[in-house]
Amino acid sequence: MRKLKTFKKFFLLTILSLILIQLSTESQAQQYKGEFSVLAGYQMLGSAEVYNYNINGISNVNGDMDINDAAYYSAAIGINTSRETMAEIQYIFQPTKISFDPYTVGFQSQTFDADVHYILATGYYLKQLSRTSWGYGGLSLGAAGLVPKNTENNLDPAWRVAFGLTLGAKFLVSKKIGIKIQAQGLFPIQWAGGSLYVGTGGSGYGISAGTTIAQINVGGGLFYAF
Repeated sequence: MRKLKTFKKFFLLTILSLILIQLSTESQAQQYKGEFSVLAGYQMLGSAEVYNYNINGISNVNGDMDINDAAYYSAAIGINTSRETMAEIQYIFQPTKISFDPYTVGFQSQTFDADVHYILATGYYLKQLSRTSWGYGGLSLGAAGLVPKNTENNLDPAWRVAFGLTLGAKFLVSKKIGIKIQAQGLFPIQWAGGSLYVGTGGSGYGISAGTTIAQINVGGGLFYAF
């Protein structure tokens, strides 16, 4: 009987301890002012039908330009502006390749290494699912850049205005550390109509018109609450 009573006391003490730990975590979840996030995942799509493409000085070559699917890496810092809203600055980096497939007979496909960059300011609406978990959605505005790596072809970087849409969820697993999963749609809005790449030499590439490029990514990572 004594062993049974001792076990009951130990069991109740364990349950009470777990409740206190959970309440402490929940209290911290309600009070934190902001967060720093690191994310990684896969970024897909990104294509445009382009016209008047310039290959080695020969213009009026039409075709499809594609940003190849590849992994992306991201960092962000956000500040809670209220219990239900957050303002965030995010940077996204995608090392990849750009492909051009000409419609014109006699021209071969062109491929070169490039980095895709996004710098976005985002406003989020947070929906609390429990005391330690949230769903969120946001609208972003910022800049997108395509930066070629191969300088032999005299390719200039191109930066354009972009906006984005984000949906995700996050979960605190301790007082300060949490897990975040999310998906984003990214839309450079000025890559249509106007030069995307302008060559500075005879082997340059140029696009004088095209349709808007859209990308999506899915990923996850960790955040630190402060």
